[in-house]
Amino acid sequence: MSETGKRDDARSGEQNTAHVVVIMLIVAFGVLALPWMVLRKLDARNQVRSEVASGVTDADLAQGGKIYYRSCTSCHQARGEGKPGRYPPLVGTSWLLEDKETPIRLTLLGAAGPMEVNGAMYNDVMPNLGVTLSDEEIALVLTYVRSSWGNSAPAITRDEVAKVRASLGDRVEPWAGGAALVEARATRVLR
Repeated sequence: MSETGKRDDARSGEQNTAHVVVIMLIVAFGVLALPWMVLRKLDARNQVRSEVASGVTDADLAQGGKIYYRSCTSCHQARGEGKPGRYPPLVGTSWLLEDKETPIRLTLLGAAGPMEVNGAMYNDVMPNLGVTLSDEEIALVLTYVRSSWGNSAPAITRDEVAKVRASLGDRVEPWAGGAALVEARATRVLR
C-alpha cells in the first residue's frame, strides 16, 4: 500500500472515531437531558393548571413567591415539602386548602401545639407572621402556597385577611395546635 493510501486510511479512521464520539455525546446528552426536560414540562403544566383552576395571576404568584422564600422556606422548604418530624408540608394539606380562614388564622397568630398534617404529627412552633406581614402580603403568600406544587385552591384577598384579622380582636397568643384551629373553624367569618 502506498504512503498516500495509508494516510487516507488513517484519516478515515480518525473521522470514524470522531463520528462515534459525536454520536456518543449526543446520546449521552439525550439520556441526561430528556428526563430533565420532561419533568420541567410536567411542572410547567401543573403550574398552568393550578393558576387556571384558582384564578391566580402571574403577578400574584411572583409577589407571593418572594414573600414565601423570604419568610417561610427555612421551615417549609423551597417546594413546600416541610421537614419530617419538625415542620409540616404545605403540599396537599387540609389546613391550607380546605377553607380560607384556617390558613389566614394560622399565619396571623402562629401555632404552638400538636397538629396532625397529612397523617403525621407535628409539635413545633410556627411564628405569628401577622406582626411582620401586612394583610396584602399574607394574602399574596397564602395565594402562592395554595396555588403551587400541585395545590389548586382559590386565591385569598387582602380584604379576606383583614376580616379574619378583625375577628381576632386583641388576641395575640398563638393557636394551641390543631384542636384550637378546629374549634376556630366553627366560627365562620368569611361567607
